[in-house]
Amino acid sequence: MPSSSFSASPVFNSIAAILVNQFDVARDIIAPDAALSELGLDSLALMEFVFAVEDAFHLRLPEDRLDPREAGITLGRLCEAIETQIDCKLDSPMAAQA
Repeated sequence: MPSSSFSASPVFNSIAAILVNQFDVARDIIAPDAALSELGLDSLALMEFVFAVEDAFHLRLPEDRLDPREAGITLGRLCEAIETQIDCKLDSPMAAQA
């Protein structure tokens, strides 16, 4: 997915809002190709950010799919992981029963 479509996605906009509102990250550095390590968050804040994102989307990101401590993880890749988890939840038999 091109970065321009990420910046218009509801998932990306939600992540950006969490970074701005809860972690005081400047909006101008929040871009799909920005690495999590470039956002100015220390390791504890980075984990708190991931937990805030998981809570916002009511999901858990498996570390084998996306470990936020891994160097080079971008906001775009985080969006992809979230969208994959959302799609999996929608496709699960339990979702059909809800």
